[in-house]
Order: sequence, then structure tokens, then C-alpha cells
Amino acid sequence: MGLNSYVAREPRPLPIFILADTSGSMRGEKINELNLALREMLNALNAADDIRGKFQLSVIAFGGEVKLIQPLADINGLTLSELNASGNTPMGQAFEAVTEMIEDREVVSSRAYTPTIVLISDGLPTDCSEEMYRRKNYFDWEPLKLLHSGERSSRCQRLALGIGEDADAEMLKAFIDNPEVPVIKTKDAAGITKFFRWVTMSTVARMHSINPNDTGAVAPIFDIDAEDIVI
Repeated sequence: MGLNSYVAREPRPLPIFILADTSGSMRGEKINELNLALREMLNALNAADDIRGKFQLSVIAFGGEVKLIQPLADINGLTLSELNASGNTPMGQAFEAVTEMIEDREVVSSRAYTPTIVLISDGLPTDCSEEMYRRKNYFDWEPLKLLHSGERSSRCQRLALGIGEDADAEMLKAFIDNPEVPVIKTKDAAGITKFFRWVTMSTVARMHSINPNDTGAVAPIFDIDAEDIVI
């Protein structure tokens, strides 16, 4: 084969899906901090070098309804739209939406590394039954069962942040479903940026590793208070 026949292979993508609570309780400082943290993460991912592929990013907001704010796309040259807060918290519908996207090979390439899903919320889902809240048996919740049983979504790395006292750590632990990966909690908006820096370091570490499909390892947690780490 001549040199003119050589075609460089497209770098393998690592998709990152952000599930962002944009309900009314996120108004003000929290939604502003979230927008800043997402832009900082995007800049840091673009600056990462010597990685085994490329990053892709999607943002799904759930506030009043589920909205695909940013379809999955390469981060190079990407500009994120501002998130606004209003309405209730249809978290279950967001789980269903991200599962559908990950299982669709026209959205997530068959060549892609195992995706990362990042959940951030300051409260309880409003599309979950009161009985489920009372029993705390979230593994029986259909949207989570769908996410955990999907051919590809079940293998995803899942990271979660709860903001404030209303965030349910048991729900977030059920979402992650991995005893090796902690839930991060923060009392106020200031912790959002710290969390996303950890998310950035964890995904970049995967892309520096011998096997970027290894979703079990996360970056060391050094900028988050011990009481905000829920095992």
C-alpha cells in the first residue's frame, strides 16, 4: 500500500453525558455555578494532551421537562448553551433519555470507549412514587432498572453530586451502583466546581490509562471535604 493510500484512523471517543438538575430549586447561585463549572470542565478537557482518543460531551437537563441541551459532539470548538432553572425534577425521564442515547449506535459509536454519566441534583425526583421514597428501594425503580440493565448503559462509569440537605444520598448511590465509587455531597453551590474538577480528572485519567474502558478507577479526591464523601 502506498503512502497516498494511508488514511489516519479517527481517534476513539470517550462520551461524557451530563444529567443536570435544572428544576426551580436550582435557581440563582447554584445554576450559575453549574454553568461556570461546565465551561471550566470543557476547557480542561480541551487542554488535555497525550490521551488515547478524544472526548465527546452531551448535556441533558431535567427541569419541568427533559431537554437535550447539547447533543453528543466532539468537544473541539464546542460552545455550551446556558442552563436555566425552572419546574419540577423529572429525573427518571432523564435516566430513560440517556439510556436510549447510549444504546443507540447512531449516537454512541460502536468504536467509542465506555461512556461516563454524571448526575447532579439538589433534590428528589418528582417522577418517583412516594412508596419508593419511603422504602428507599430505588433499585426497583423502572428508569434505574433500565439504565442498569442496558447492554451498554449498564457498563458506564457513573458519578454523582448531591447539593444541599434535600438531595437523597441513597438515590444517588443507587444511580452509581458501585461500592468503589463514592457519592459526593455539598452544602452549597461552592462544591459544584470542586466536583466537576474531580470528574474532569477522573475522565482524563481514564484516557491516559492503558485501558480507557476501565470505569472502576476514579481520580484521588483531594479537594473535597471528608464529610462530603458518602460511601
